[in-house]
Amino acid sequence: MGKKDTVGKIYFRDTVRFAELINSVLYHGEKILLPENLVPVEREYPSLFGNADKHRDVFMKDVVYHILYSLELETESDYSMPERVMVYDACEYEQQICKLVGSHKGDVMADGYRERKSRLKTEDVLMPVVTVVLYLGTDHWEGRKQLSELFRIPSIIQRITDLRIPEYDFYLAEADYVNAKDYETDLREFFQALQCRKDKKKLNELCHSERFHNLEPEAVQAIAVHIDRKRLMPKVKMEGIEMCQAFDELMEDMKMEGKEEGIKEGERRGRISILRQMLEEGMEESLVLKIAKCTKEELAVAAGR
Repeated sequence: MGKKDTVGKIYFRDTVRFAELINSVLYHGEKILLPENLVPVEREYPSLFGNADKHRDVFMKDVVYHILYSLELETESDYSMPERVMVYDACEYEQQICKLVGSHKGDVMADGYRERKSRLKTEDVLMPVVTVVLYLGTDHWEGRKQLSELFRIPSIIQRITDLRIPEYDFYLAEADYVNAKDYETDLREFFQALQCRKDKKKLNELCHSERFHNLEPEAVQAIAVHIDRKRLMPKVKMEGIEMCQAFDELMEDMKMEGKEEGIKEGERRGRISILRQMLEEGMEESLVLKIAKCTKEELAVAAGR
């Protein structure tokens, strides 16, 4: 399991954060899901093909409305995601049925053969599963969102018949495009940091804001790992330093990276200038490539192409 997976699961397993995220994605911000009504559930499903067992990333049960919520954290697009969610949910419903069957042992099935075949009594019900995929990678999710997107049905079939193939999909939230200000918990800072991970100036401003300085270590770890500033995480966890100092060190790292990038850019410009002088002196491009050991791209820039 990667560092992002581990830290992300710990971060979103907090019932307050989980409830706020689900309410935002599913219920338009209305507080339908309450943290005090959530119970974490551990689920492991056997693989169909002998590979490692499948685990839900974060799975919660609402004990009031009797709905199961699954949160899958993805840092890369998954083209088979609809099928994967469908298999997870099918395994969950099968486990629920098996549990109900176990609870009926010794009971007389009122409807005889029909109930034995169904494995359920007429009054039995299952808990529905709602899955949200939170994409933590950059830009938009490029994976499939619906099961039908995995099919290629010939147009003649679609034209001649009303072919009804069962659909399966999931709710998708993309970290780079959520409205971070809609969140009251440290999810606001988490999403803000991800949305400006490529903009060092904005990230610098965020890291020196008052709310950032008051973040819990768990939130700092999640932010540091998901914006690829892993040096910050062990310092906060092991040394217990203050958040302001932690973010100051983070920004110092970023400044050093900026300096290194500036040095590399300066060296590149220097090479281009020398190559330009060699060409102006009338040297053949093939000879310049051989002597200077530069790339064709650098030579093209020097030649003004």
